[in-house]
Amino acid sequence: MRSDVVLDQNVLMGMDSRLLGRVRSSVKKLSDDWRSPGLHVEPIEQAYDDRVRTARVNQQYRMVLFHLRTSPKDLFYVEGVYNHDDAYDVAGSKFLRVNDITGQLEVRDAPAAVVQRRISDSERKADEAARDARRQAERERAEAERRESERSGALRDPVAEEDTHPPTGPTGPVLTVTADDLVQHLGLDPDIAARAVEADEDQLLALAAEAPSWQGSALLDLATGKSLEEVREEYTTGVSGGTATDVPTGSDDVVEAIRSDAARGRFVLLEDDAEFADVLERGDLEAWHVFLHPDQRRYVEMTTGGPFRLSGGAGTGKTVVLVHRAVRLARSEPRARIVLTTYTRGLAESVARQLRSLAPDHTVAKHPGDEGIYVGGIDQISWYVVNRSRHKHAAMTDVIGWAVNTMPHNGRPAVAWDAAIRDAGAELPEHLRSRHFFETEYAEIVLPQRIRTERDYMRAGRAGRGTKLGRHQRAAAWAVISRYRDEGMREGQIDWDELSAIAGRILEKEAETTGEHLVDHVLIDESQDARPTHWQMFRALVAEGKDDLFIADDAHQRIYGNRVVLKRYGINVVGRSRRLLLNYRTTAENLRFALAVLRDGDYSISEAEGGEFDAGEGSYRSARSGPAPVLIRAKNLTEEYDRIAELVRRWVTELDEEGLDPSSLGILTHMKSRSASLVAALGERGVRVRSVDRNAPTEGLPLVMTLHTSKGMEFTRVILFGMGAETIPSNRRGMDYDEDALHQFQQRERSLLYVGATRARDYLAVTWNDEPSDYITPAIEGLTDEEE
Repeated sequence: MRSDVVLDQNVLMGMDSRLLGRVRSSVKKLSDDWRSPGLHVEPIEQAYDDRVRTARVNQQYRMVLFHLRTSPKDLFYVEGVYNHDDAYDVAGSKFLRVNDITGQLEVRDAPAAVVQRRISDSERKADEAARDARRQAERERAEAERRESERSGALRDPVAEEDTHPPTGPTGPVLTVTADDLVQHLGLDPDIAARAVEADEDQLLALAAEAPSWQGSALLDLATGKSLEEVREEYTTGVSGGTATDVPTGSDDVVEAIRSDAARGRFVLLEDDAEFADVLERGDLEAWHVFLHPDQRRYVEMTTGGPFRLSGGAGTGKTVVLVHRAVRLARSEPRARIVLTTYTRGLAESVARQLRSLAPDHTVAKHPGDEGIYVGGIDQISWYVVNRSRHKHAAMTDVIGWAVNTMPHNGRPAVAWDAAIRDAGAELPEHLRSRHFFETEYAEIVLPQRIRTERDYMRAGRAGRGTKLGRHQRAAAWAVISRYRDEGMREGQIDWDELSAIAGRILEKEAETTGEHLVDHVLIDESQDARPTHWQMFRALVAEGKDDLFIADDAHQRIYGNRVVLKRYGINVVGRSRRLLLNYRTTAENLRFALAVLRDGDYSISEAEGGEFDAGEGSYRSARSGPAPVLIRAKNLTEEYDRIAELVRRWVTELDEEGLDPSSLGILTHMKSRSASLVAALGERGVRVRSVDRNAPTEGLPLVMTLHTSKGMEFTRVILFGMGAETIPSNRRGMDYDEDALHQFQQRERSLLYVGATRARDYLAVTWNDEPSDYITPAIEGLTDEEE
């Protein structure tokens, strides 16, 4: 007879791939027939919790599980996988308890007195000696560092540095609540609560990892600025049968806690063959797709009364929320027409893969407007809307002043602006002879306002543009714009911004004619890079109202366009903006590096979004800790190539030992030409890597790509190559026609480095030769170079 099985979210995460298949097979056997001779499900004598069992995985490993129910079907909770001998010791001391305040399930260790009776004197002495040795080594290391610091004169006046270099490391206690608050209102263990209120950021991360899993998550939520009341509400299950900290809780209450809505982010309950086939096939449960933090789930399930904006730093799960939300909308409205889009086609393909992983049975919409979920890049949507419309001619006339009856050629090269400036820009002041100025002026002013004549341009508002233009300068600028359009008409060619502007106008005309809109729900990922004409198209895709537009962005990751104020394009998110603050991907050490890169930039989100963003309280933090970033400082480029080749060899060996594919190592460069040179240089040194441009990454070799291409990806290990002063920032020529343009260019350069650093889950290395870029100097302060 089949059994139901509950998997803790941590059981398969990060497991060696060579063991993973065996564990999946054992879990399947447990479900099919737990009495199978091959499993050897065994009770443990004198166990603290008499429901605990172990089951065979192979000769070396066993699962620890709890037999919770025998009727109407057996129910097993799989707690973990351990080495054979360790599994018996773990099982003997583990027990299940439901917290008597929140109703959350906790897997706990028996009281020390009970555990010690199970450990021999020799084992206990060995453990104590090992702990003493570690403490002594730590004391000696700290003393050596102190002496070295004094000898080198490196001790700095923290007050003198405070104004120019705000600290990025731990600075003191993080939490603003009392230990009594944590115990009485959240049900945290008293010793954990007492340590938590005194802990700095690093200490709090370590404590969160040590605490019962939900207690650790609650501490991290408080660290991001959530109130005690908010955290209590998120974690309270409604189960009332909790017990004292050292007392196992009855099975009925344990099962109720597992099934509660507030615990859905921690467990997966497998009750039929389809669920097993789906979840176990995905190996590590692709945990960040399957499991949602309560804060994330809120945004998946909420109903909005209009456009809603969810912001958050890299790794906070914005894309996860969008994918889950798209599936939720599709399941609640089977005939709904849903568009899930992002800035580039490559990012859209990544989102589509996540969607297939989460919901393999979802209805795939072939085109925007078909029933089901359509996933595509913004330009793909624009092209489809224009290509299939009978309003094409009228919309083109409205937007750019000329038209054709067939589909115009799109993707006009940016050098067309250079030709227009050369041919018609004689009256322009020198500082405005810039391709970038005209690209942004056209995309942000001319196209959104559908300006077709010089007279209209003379009267146009230019709010948000740093360059002020008098009448003579406007006339000179219009001459260039007019020449650009004339050449486009002659060649029958439009650029991508014109394409989306025409698509937006077509959608407006169709809605005016039929009263209908093309889709029912639009979800937009990485929206910080969308341009004004994109926002006009988004607004026209869907009628205003319930669950119309759901927008995910991160102002820190704006690497393509300039800031956009949404209300100018009919999208009002005032009062409907929230932030995700907990990074689940990047370690605290790597996050500090990434944020330090931004330190000298102006990243006020509220200011950047025209004051319409409700930032709320709290701060952006990581839920994980790990090793400090590795710095590789070379004398010249040849040495940098030598050092990076050595590091890649070592890391590939370590990845193989961990059962991970070499493609989980990403090597990121600032420019495409640098990627090509690096691939060749590594090849000459006997190190094989694969260059990635627009195509989807493939397994088998470390991947080399630009920082731009890495957007939306993640790797277990990342190398930022060539982060020297001569490379970053890149040539700013044509970007400094006014102070605002230069400032935004510098922000984009910093954001690019932030994007690269936050691709790393666990290990980050940074290389350069000669002098480091000024942009990474604040990030490498206090870090140690790798020894040659």
